[in-house]
Amino acid sequence: MEIAGILNVTEDSFSDGGKFLKEIDYLKQIDYLIQSGANVIDIGAQSSNINAKLISEEEEWNRVSPICKTLKSKNIKISVDTFKPSVIRNSILERVNFINNINAFENEESMNILSEFTSELPNLVLMFSHDKTGIARLGSTLKPESIVDEISSYFDKRISDLSKIGVPEEKLIFDPGMGFFLGENPDLSIKVLAKISILKQRFKRIYISVSRKSFLGNILGGIPPIERNYASLAAEIYLFNNNIDWIRTHEPKAIYQSMKILNKIKEMEF
Repeated sequence: MEIAGILNVTEDSFSDGGKFLKEIDYLKQIDYLIQSGANVIDIGAQSSNINAKLISEEEEWNRVSPICKTLKSKNIKISVDTFKPSVIRNSILERVNFINNINAFENEESMNILSEFTSELPNLVLMFSHDKTGIARLGSTLKPESIVDEISSYFDKRISDLSKIGVPEEKLIFDPGMGFFLGENPDLSIKVLAKISILKQRFKRIYISVSRKSFLGNILGGIPPIERNYASLAAEIYLFNNNIDWIRTHEPKAIYQSMKILNKIKEMEF
C-alpha cells in the first residue's frame, strides 16, 4: 500500500486552508509528509469543500507547477488533485504520476484532452460523487442500502466511456468518495467502508481518503476537523487490512507506523 500525503495550497480547505500557500510553508510541509512516510504527495490548489470558492485555472496551475518541480527534484511521486481541463492538460505535460479528479473526468473538454494523450497518460483517479458540479454539495439523495451498487454502476459506465476514447483500463484507479461527496448522512460513508472489499474485488485499484472527513466528525458529536485524526486512523487501519492500494491522508505518520507494526505481527503468524 502507498500513502498519499495531502498538500493543500489553498485558502479555504476544510481543515488546513491557508496554512501552506507560501513557499516556505509548503516546503516545510512537503518535508514533513515525506519524513512521516508519504511516498506520494497529492497537491490540491482548488478546494472542493461545500464552502469553497472557485479560483481561475491559471491561478490553480501557478500554485501547482512549482511544487511539481520541487517534488521531481526529490524523486517523489506526484498526484495533482484537479477537475479543471487546462490543469489536467498541464499535469499530463508535466509527467505527473497521478491526476486525481473528483468529477471522474466527466467534463467533455477533459475527455477530449485524455483522448489526445492516450499513450502518455498518468494514472487517473476517478472519484464518485453524488454531484458533478466541481465541489462538494449538499442535497444528496443516496441511500446507505444501495450506495455500493450506485458506485459500482457509475464506475462501470466510466470504464466504458473512457475505453471508447482509447483510455486503457489499466490506467484507471477508483475512489468511492467519502463525506459530503456521498452526502450528509454519515452512514453512507460507513457503509462504503464496511463493504470496501466488494469494491476492491470488483475494481482492483482503489484510492481513498477518509482523513478528517465530515462523517467522522458527525459520528463523534460534531468535533472539528483538526480533532479527527484518531478517528481517521481507525478507518485507515481498516482500509489497510482490506488491502486498499492508496490511502490519502493529512497525517501519514500514524498510518505508516501502524502499517509497520501490523506487517510485523502478520510476519509472526506463520
